[in-house]
Amino acid sequence: MSRAPAKVPAPARTGGATRELAVIDLGSNTARFVLFSTTPEGGFHTLYSEKELPRLGHGTGPDGALAAEGIERGVAVLRRFAHRIDRLGRPPTIAVATSAVREAPNRESFLDQVRRSTGLRLEVLTGEQEGRYAYLGTGSAWDLHEDLLVDLGGGSMQLVSTHNGRFRRVASVPLGSLRLSERFLEHDPPREKELDALRRHVRTTLRPVFPRLKIEPDRVFGIGGSVRALARVAIESRHYPIPQVHGYSLRRRELHRLGELLRKLPVDRRRAVPGLSRPRAEVVVPAAIVFEEVLRAAKVDELRVSANGIREGVAVEALRARVPAPAETLARRGAIAHARGFGRPLEHGEEVCRRVLQLYDAVAERYGWGEEERTALSVAAWLHDVGESIESWGHSRHSAYILQHAPVFGVDHRGVGLAVLGVLLHEGDDLPRGWKGEWREVLRGRDIDTGKRFGALLFVAESLAGTSAGARWDPVLKRLEIRTRGPLGSEASERTIAKVAGPVRDAFGWEVSWSHAR
Repeated sequence: MSRAPAKVPAPARTGGATRELAVIDLGSNTARFVLFSTTPEGGFHTLYSEKELPRLGHGTGPDGALAAEGIERGVAVLRRFAHRIDRLGRPPTIAVATSAVREAPNRESFLDQVRRSTGLRLEVLTGEQEGRYAYLGTGSAWDLHEDLLVDLGGGSMQLVSTHNGRFRRVASVPLGSLRLSERFLEHDPPREKELDALRRHVRTTLRPVFPRLKIEPDRVFGIGGSVRALARVAIESRHYPIPQVHGYSLRRRELHRLGELLRKLPVDRRRAVPGLSRPRAEVVVPAAIVFEEVLRAAKVDELRVSANGIREGVAVEALRARVPAPAETLARRGAIAHARGFGRPLEHGEEVCRRVLQLYDAVAERYGWGEEERTALSVAAWLHDVGESIESWGHSRHSAYILQHAPVFGVDHRGVGLAVLGVLLHEGDDLPRGWKGEWREVLRGRDIDTGKRFGALLFVAESLAGTSAGARWDPVLKRLEIRTRGPLGSEASERTIAKVAGPVRDAFGWEVSWSHAR
């Protein structure tokens, strides 16, 4: 059985076609297989994903040698992944392994057994490479600046510093959640002295790391299954309107609260906690402590969750997509991938975006809007009608639902909320009942008014799409003027002007008029 080598060329960029790329990530605790659909613009979305728990790093010897049982489980999982690749038509495949294999003195024997049994060629990543892929994956979703990226796995943790958005330094430390659990937590639930010893060890290990990274970060991004699990528990524990963990911010006090809650439960009860998977329940307690201590050492109060990590970084490298990139570029890549994933052309969304941003730029300063709001409105414009793939009638609700549940790049959860509200109102509808209360944890202050104005702007932009009519603000007379090149009725009708007048008046307090350009 033959397999593509670990390094594959970038998917071809001919005719704007999407291409498939498979990535296998074999960690110390979990193994993941994901099939991406990639776009020529550098975007991608997940077509299929699968997670197994071979616990390759469980029961390793004093020298780090892989145990026979772990090898057997690891090979069996990779064999299943290989069969899946065959059934999916053998797309180009990249397979990587991290710390458990990297540190094992018997790794060559394991790699040879994998090749003979599955046909897969595993590339064993160094700590530097692992950090690099974490950077590329995170940078495909976030406009990075002076940031710290924390990729916590089962065997190791990679800390990556960025400067002006570019990869700067990486430190790989042996603070993986499975490794810490097996070393320090002998009882179930763990005893206080065990947790104290674990915390002291984490602090001691981190103390010399931050000077080497040479960074005082503005933001900290969390990567990996453990931080996603903690975010899911936090979201499930209260009424929160965005179920997507990507972009969720875990504050230090929330991490501490979650750690205190989970450490008091035996593992069988932890498995029943909403949002926490069965395998993650065994290692989530040390993970919470590690992230809390990283925030303490970094002197930052919150951890922003990134759904994109090593696997997405592998895809970014294969696509040769530019990282770092501005937030709007990242958002557009993601929007194109989502639109194509739902079988929707983006041409109409692009036109609506061009029109709405012209209106936005003319009034942004008046309302104190900046680049974050501009990117959120762009996302809403590109994807305002993606819900038509589900049903045309009431498609705005379906589009809003997709934005709530799919990872949206380039914006945080506030930006997602603004985009969702703009999409819901882009056909001139009223604000749904109870919406303010439902979204109060995400949208605050003037955000609801901003979302209403986004809806009105989108309504005007879409109403004029497909015509040569234009619209401009008249700040003196405080009105929106729709200008046509021909007589009223040839490009924009009285009905068009009448239907946009109400939302514009309600959102901005301005009137709508018509003029004929001579």
